[in-house]
Amino acid sequence: MKNILSCILIILFISCKKNNTGGECNITAFPQHHGKPIKGATVYVKFGAQDLPADPTNNYNLKITALPDEDHANIKSLRYGKYYLYSVGFDSSIMLPVMGGISLNIKWAERKKAIDLNIPVTE
Repeated sequence: MKNILSCILIILFISCKKNNTGGECNITAFPQHHGKPIKGATVYVKFGAQDLPADPTNNYNLKITALPDEDHANIKSLRYGKYYLYSVGFDSSIMLPVMGGISLNIKWAERKKAIDLNIPVTE
């Protein structure tokens, strides 16, 4: 009986992965500078994090670059858990690069949803 219980716990532990890809939650990330969409931005995703990594453009788990004429990046197949999204782009109205980020906690109940998320960026 003890061995069966141990096997069940191991299977449950292995099957309950979070903070990773392979799930059903899709994020549409909208980098925005003072409410203005930033087209063609790159979004870096750090798994299992709530704070900005020390070097967010090198210390990341996933990188998505929007097409030059798109104001959003699609992050597909995330599992529930904690993520930090950091975006880098260029604001053509002020002719300066912009960057910034936001933490995201996908709850168990949201694991199969589509989420729209504004990422605030600044110069």
